[in-house]
Amino acid sequence: MMRMSQSTAPPRPGVTVRLDPGIHDRIHRIAAAEHRSISAYLQMLIDQDLRARDEAERIVRVYEAPELDGEPPGELIREDGESDERYAERDRVLSHLFGGH
Repeated sequence: MMRMSQSTAPPRPGVTVRLDPGIHDRIHRIAAAEHRSISAYLQMLIDQDLRARDEAERIVRVYEAPELDGEPPGELIREDGESDERYAERDRVLSHLFGGH
């Protein structure tokens, strides 16, 4: 008789989550409708969130042109017809992304 080989993958760590009974009931209904266990449903949600975060980090990553390495950032130029509020918001975002200018 042949035996199936045992998996050599390390055990997956578990977590305990305490849920409000109403949330637990809702998750149970959603998981059942999707033919999943509650654990599989929660794992899917975690996986989706982590993929979304990875994608957001990939999109926001900013690369500096090699020829600009070490150069101080230039002055933020106001666009034609740009409001004070829009200019201030753009300045805030660019300062956050590039560490000030």
